[in-house]
Order: sequence, then C-alpha cells, then structure tokens
Amino acid sequence: MLSGSNDHSDFQNTAEEVSVYFDLSIVPHALGGVSRYLLSIAAAIREVAGQHGIDFVPLDVPAAHPGVPGPATSCQVLDTPFYMKIPLFRRIPIKKQWEERSRARRLSGITGGNAVFHHSGVQPEHPLGCVSIITSYDLSALQYPQWYTKETILFAEREARLIESGSSVMAISEWTRQRVIEYFGLSPERVFCAGGAADSIFTQGSPSSEVMKTLDLEPGGYLLHVGNFVPRKNIPFLLDVYRTARDRGVEIPLVMVGAGGWGDVTVEEGAGVRVLKNIPDRTLVELYRGARALLCPSIFEGLGLPVLEAIACGTPVISSNAAALKDTVGEGGIQLDPDDVQAWINEIIALEEPARVEDLRRMSSNA
Repeated sequence: MLSGSNDHSDFQNTAEEVSVYFDLSIVPHALGGVSRYLLSIAAAIREVAGQHGIDFVPLDVPAAHPGVPGPATSCQVLDTPFYMKIPLFRRIPIKKQWEERSRARRLSGITGGNAVFHHSGVQPEHPLGCVSIITSYDLSALQYPQWYTKETILFAEREARLIESGSSVMAISEWTRQRVIEYFGLSPERVFCAGGAADSIFTQGSPSSEVMKTLDLEPGGYLLHVGNFVPRKNIPFLLDVYRTARDRGVEIPLVMVGAGGWGDVTVEEGAGVRVLKNIPDRTLVELYRGARALLCPSIFEGLGLPVLEAIACGTPVISSNAAALKDTVGEGGIQLDPDDVQAWINEIIALEEPARVEDLRRMSSNA
C-alpha cells in the first residue's frame, strides 16, 4: 500500500510498532461529506489498529482553523506558537507564514521516526523522516482552477508537488484513483482506494413525523439536493430546470441542504426553493427518507457521497452521469447528461406520477 512513497523500505520491513498520525485538522471547517469521510476512516483505523501493531494517533493543528473548535474526537494537538495567540499578531500575514513554514519541523517533534503521516487536506507539508500519504478527493482544483479560490489552487499545487516527490495517495473512489495515476503518471502501487460509503445511520425507513413537522415538510412532498453551493455542483442549472418545471405545473418545493460554498454561486429562497444549512446527520437521514427524489446534477464529483446516502435510504435518485457519478450511481438511479436541460425538466415533471416514483425507489432500494 505504501510502496513508492519516499525511501521507506526499512520502515516496511520493521517488526516494531508503527505510529500512524492522521491529520484531522480539516474537519472543523470541511464542507459536505469530507468531514464525515475522514472521521469514518479514522474510526475504522482506530478499531483495528491494535490488531496490526499500529499506534494510531489522530492529530489536530488548531492554527489551521483559528477560532473554530477542533474535531469532535480525541486528538493529539500541535501547539500553536505563542505569537499566533496574540490577536493583533495573528492578523499580521508574515506571522501566519512563519507558523505555516514551521509546521513540518514542529510536527517532527511529535512524530519522531518510523511513522506514517496522513494528510487530510490542510497540511501540505509533512514531518521529516515520515512516510507521507495524501488524501485525494478529486483533481478538480488542478484541472478546473476557475471553480476555486486562489488559496485552494495554491494548496492543490503544493499537494501535487508532494505527490511528485514521492508521497503515496489514498483516493476516495476507484474513479479518482485512476485519474490520479493518469494525471501524475504514477505506478498503480503508489495509489490505493479507500472508497467512501454512506454512514451506518443512513438506512431505509419512514421519515420522522417530528422532523417533518419541525421543518414544515410533507413526506414525499419535496425534492432534495444535498451539497455545497460551489461551481462544480451545477447549482444554477438545477435552479433553472426546477423553475421551468414549476412553470409547467410542478408544485412541490426543492429543498437545498448545504453547508456553504464559494465563488459566485448563490441560492435565493422563494418560488418553491428552500435552503437548509447546518443540518445534523440525524436530521439529514430523515430528509432523505422523506424526499420524493434526490437531484444531483453535478458536473464533477470524485465520489458523490449524497448519492450513496440517498441510495442507502432507498430514496429515488436522479443524477448526472459526469465524472465518478456514473460508477457511484450504477443501477441505483436515473443518470442524465449534466447539461441536458430538457431531459432534466422531463424527469422532474415525471415525478408527479406515483408509478414513476415507485420505479425509481425500487432501483434505489435494490442497488
């Protein structure tokens, strides 16, 4: 799994206990399913670590998320330099740069030798002497920089340099794994897949009447989109086709569940559109169960976790066939081109027919 990552042949052959430092610093401000994915991976590794001679150490770097509480799990903490704790100093850019540039050295003081350092998404440096593994959700920031902020692009470029210098890669899906191998020209052994999946709480069942009442929703009486309001989610397209369907007689609302976003993507409530933010997973389960269908018109996904969650709940799925979604959805839903306006309008209108909804529900439940 780790071959090709720096020079670690001695590390692989040792019988000593191996320490694995798993950086969870991204979790406090991660959008969408990233935090759920990382916490699930961490929990799975923690459960089996002792059986394989692994000392598993979740790690948090508070300086990577100033002013935001850390991950909701026990972590070893990399202390923040004293000068970053002074509010006035913290606002001076050069002080922040000092902190970032010194992280690798300070992390080395924690990890020591014979260790694996797993990057989660905010720490594009690694302690000297450690085997480096990077999580790859997708390569969209490198391939489509117009969708991202300057900071995200710079980070992606730094991650790319780590990969080019020998880091191994953990991909969120087999589709992403193949893209990483092709993009960087890596040997397959350098890249492994730890496929994302719906959490065990996402199961089939009737929606909670209490949750439906609290949110003023009717079971089977709304369409659902789950995802951040970012360019690759194709949000303007979704709103356009939904509103056109409304003009043609569709009355049920479109509920947009999101955790924020960036770029010029905005979602205004009204004309049937509702926005729900900061929805906990327990409530999200009920939203999936009560939805007439999940709509996912993304133009790029490295996995498509909301689709997996919807299928786990037996929710009808209408998805795009772009990027990883073609594999993720499989036979669990209807797939359409993400720019085929008429096809999406037709499918939304068809959801007015109970028989069509039941057909899609069977596809999801049997996937």
